Amino acid sequence: MPRTMSVRLSRSLLILTLSIYLALAVGYGVVTPLFETPDEHLHYFTADFIAREGRLPTTRDPGPMAQESAQPPLYYVLASMIVRATGGADDASLWANPRSNPEDPLGESLVQPPLNINAFIHGPAEGWPWRGYVLSAHLARMLSAVFGLGTLICIYGAGRVVWPSDPGSALVATALVAFLPQFAFIHGAVSNDAAITFFSAAAIWQLLRITNDELRMTNEEAGLSSSTGSLALLGMTIGLAMLSKTAGLLLLVFCVAVLLVWAWRRGGRRHVSAVVALVALPALLLGGWWLWRNWVLYGDPTAANQFILLAGGERPYTLRQVWHDMDRVWTSLFARFGWMNVRPPVWVWFAWSGIAALAAIGALLRVTRNRRSLHQFHLSPATLLHPAMILLGWFAVVGLGWLQFMLRTPADQGRLFFPALIPLALAAAYGLGRWPRPWTQLGVIGLALLTSVYSLAVVIPSAYALPPPAAASAEATPLDIQFPEGLELLGARVETAEARPGDWAWVTLYWSALPNRTDGAPLVYLELFGRDYERIGLQSGYHGRGNYPATLWPVGEIVADRAAVRVLDDAAAPVEARLTVKLDETLSGIDIGTVKVIPAHWPEPVMPIATLGDSIELASAEVSTTSAAPGETVEVHLRWQVIAPPGPAQLHLFAHLGDPAAQPLAQADGPVMGGQYPARLWAAGEVFDETVALTLPGDLPPGEYPVTVGLYDFDSGLRLPLWADGRRLPTDALPVSSLLIIR
Repeated sequence: MPRTMSVRLSRSLLILTLSIYLALAVGYGVVTPLFETPDEHLHYFTADFIAREGRLPTTRDPGPMAQESAQPPLYYVLASMIVRATGGADDASLWANPRSNPEDPLGESLVQPPLNINAFIHGPAEGWPWRGYVLSAHLARMLSAVFGLGTLICIYGAGRVVWPSDPGSALVATALVAFLPQFAFIHGAVSNDAAITFFSAAAIWQLLRITNDELRMTNEEAGLSSSTGSLALLGMTIGLAMLSKTAGLLLLVFCVAVLLVWAWRRGGRRHVSAVVALVALPALLLGGWWLWRNWVLYGDPTAANQFILLAGGERPYTLRQVWHDMDRVWTSLFARFGWMNVRPPVWVWFAWSGIAALAAIGALLRVTRNRRSLHQFHLSPATLLHPAMILLGWFAVVGLGWLQFMLRTPADQGRLFFPALIPLALAAAYGLGRWPRPWTQLGVIGLALLTSVYSLAVVIPSAYALPPPAAASAEATPLDIQFPEGLELLGARVETAEARPGDWAWVTLYWSALPNRTDGAPLVYLELFGRDYERIGLQSGYHGRGNYPATLWPVGEIVADRAAVRVLDDAAAPVEARLTVKLDETLSGIDIGTVKVIPAHWPEPVMPIATLGDSIELASAEVSTTSAAPGETVEVHLRWQVIAPPGPAQLHLFAHLGDPAAQPLAQADGPVMGGQYPARLWAAGEVFDETVALTLPGDLPPGEYPVTVGLYDFDSGLRLPLWADGRRLPTDALPVSSLLIIR
């Protein structure tokens, strides 16, 4: 933004920014299904309890509120007024997804399909027009959006205090937060985070105004008289923050500490007493009763012991473990939706990381540009009251509070840093101000808005989208299988031809509900079986990736249900894996297709010891022992290298003991790789190992016998031409070793 921007223009642009934010926050609240944000159902039922019971909850009987029953009550009391006016619900109204995957156990894999990301099933009752608890929950979401609107106004106000002659920078700081996808998402949910974020921003804005140099100079002779109202208002704001979340206590300690330094410089002990009376006392009058109640009920004024207990209990976490989780904290500061398990495309994170890097580099350049000021810097009461020091101090306090909490219970979510949005936003605007204006700022703001709009319009709707009604695809394999549950599987289309361990194999199943459909909603079990029919993948859940149980289907409508199963990391490969589906966990699955599973990396090819036909090389061949007794079994280890696809031929392997020109004394004969990786799937560059067992007859005379191997076409019975040392062997069988038979 241009440095010469007028205040009038900046305010007009501020109104536009706030309007866009409000549309985004309301939009996120509309497209995100109910209770698909972190702990939203717990927040809602806390408000619902207050509306129905007319009293505050306790942790002695938390019910559907769980750990939120230990939270400060302000947000819930406000939301309860909405619930009381529009109608509430009980926990029986929720249909939980039994295979919900809110914890994202697969870690930070960039390939994470939206399977079972929904914590709850969302039926027609949640559709428009909203009624009952659906209406009250959406209106409570709008309450959060209004709190977010207040936060943005506070950010702009703080920016105007820090840069009184540069309204453009204040506007940049505001727009960055307004268009932050995570900010709009959280403020489109039922959550007390909206309240603590607002009251924290309001308090820091007021603190900056009170300690501002110009205001201090104006009041130099008047003492605190002209600041009395501001101090009292700050005290009340802090008190409301204390009633919003326990981070309000950090706000009380920090603001009082800063004001004590400020007051001491103003007039000594008398002014310090005034700060205590005007700030600390109103804050404690508003919020202190809650601390006392917690002390009486739980022996902890913050009730943190109860919150941690109900959230899963105390955990011993180390700083190293916290550091390991910081990538999740970083990405969820920008964009992570659902229960932190709906992730945007990587470019969204890259965009915000780029914005952060650009701002950080710019801030560093601006700070280091004036080296003289840096050399003269020293800690003093005056420097402690500088706006930059106040902002840095508040961010540090929030960070330390989060760290202490993180060491005790899971808290790896970036939204927990939202109470420090003013320091973060102003620091970003300060850094971006180093670069050419206005194009850098306009580009950054436009990119930020793009990420938020894309997440709203594409990421979240696609994650919870229901399978579309469709006709069975002509590419699908017809099945026409009826299940006892009253469902018919019309066909299946395997979409993933080739996968590696850790990859997802996709399939579209075409289902239809029969008139005799049972009342229960069956789970679908999609399984993948590899070598020796060992299961190497399992995905279970309701149809529609967990979103669309069969009881919600119209009878007779074809549902194109796209699903996936993940190949286990330790799956043996290569293999032609079989894909099966079933509706009863206790039964065997029905084959619906195959998937070629290959290793993550093929071994490097080497100089072969033999070439078979035009497309296959034998890289190595070893016998497990040099001597054996009759009746024992020896193993022959082979490594194949594929020069070119061998085509549709059914290649079989033979391993013979004895003269290759005579009948074998012992033999192993069968499909290459035991038929589990047929030659029709082989591709150029593949290198894989095989072991065959050669069982010796019990009456084998002692002596030394050659072991030979080769390949033949099962359909024709002809051996593949075998070349070694530049010549074709007469029997097309390669001697690989000699075996001494002993008694």
